[in-house]
Amino acid sequence: MRVAALFVAFLALTGLSLAAGRNWLTPIALWQGLAAGPAEDFLIWGLRLPRVICALTVGAGLGLSGAVFQSLLRNPLASPDVIGITQGAAFGAVASLLAGGAAMAGAWGGGLLAMCMIFSLSLTRQQGIEPRRLVLYGIATGITASAGLNILITRAGDAAAGQAMAWLAGSLNGRGWPDAAIAFALFLPIGVGLTAASRVLDLIELGDDLARALGTRLALWRPLLILAAAFLAAGMVAVAGPLAFVAFAAGPIARGLGRGGPNLPGAAFAGAMLVLLADLAARVLAPSALLPAGLYTAVLGAPWLIWVVTRRISHGQL
Repeated sequence: MRVAALFVAFLALTGLSLAAGRNWLTPIALWQGLAAGPAEDFLIWGLRLPRVICALTVGAGLGLSGAVFQSLLRNPLASPDVIGITQGAAFGAVASLLAGGAAMAGAWGGGLLAMCMIFSLSLTRQQGIEPRRLVLYGIATGITASAGLNILITRAGDAAAGQAMAWLAGSLNGRGWPDAAIAFALFLPIGVGLTAASRVLDLIELGDDLARALGTRLALWRPLLILAAAFLAAGMVAVAGPLAFVAFAAGPIARGLGRGGPNLPGAAFAGAMLVLLADLAARVLAPSALLPAGLYTAVLGAPWLIWVVTRRISHGQL
């Protein structure tokens, strides 16, 4: 029953997103446009449909990545936008833009470089990757990348700084079929691989000692899954910019919808719905301004972060 309700909500929100905009479409007009095909209806097939697919794919990738990090590190605060990966990607993108390159390539390189730094600093001879060290080094790396980002923007000219700030807001404006194809081609293999590893994540959440006793090779699985999740997050940020708090909030929402464990399909679904809802709000609430979707994800996610931190403090976990 719950799955059916979620599927209906998915179809309704997707249909509303395709119909919404400066020129609203009736259900009949929407159906006729979809049936007409790309040669006959550019508004739906050329503009709105690739944007919706891009929103769904980017949101699903961020949600899945965040849930993997939170499960591997057994910490609900451990997500790509908290432990430095998103900040590294943002620094790389802005550096690339100011050098005359592409933001997508810079974001990908910056995110992976940040993850490699955090990864290497967190390694110990006895236990391999130590989760608490990874979170702390990740926060420090994120602060460092943010400081470097501010220096770049301060030293840039007005036009370049404006372009950088527009990308940093996180937006789906102007995203077309090439962006949707890149996001989907990246999400599909990594998403399937991470979802297939759900059993390993279940065991890791039981604790390192018990996981090893049950035959889990933590020295292999933890770095492999961390690098895969970081690669996925960096790729999604490269496509749409740093959409704040999507990766952070999707995992806990999915746990509430599922059985309480690392519900990776649920996290992907929650992330996709969050980004689609934020992009819909961007086009409906201020259609003439076209405010970035990242603004709305931040508005939704910041109170969630405060609530999670307050709840953990009240339980003596922070």
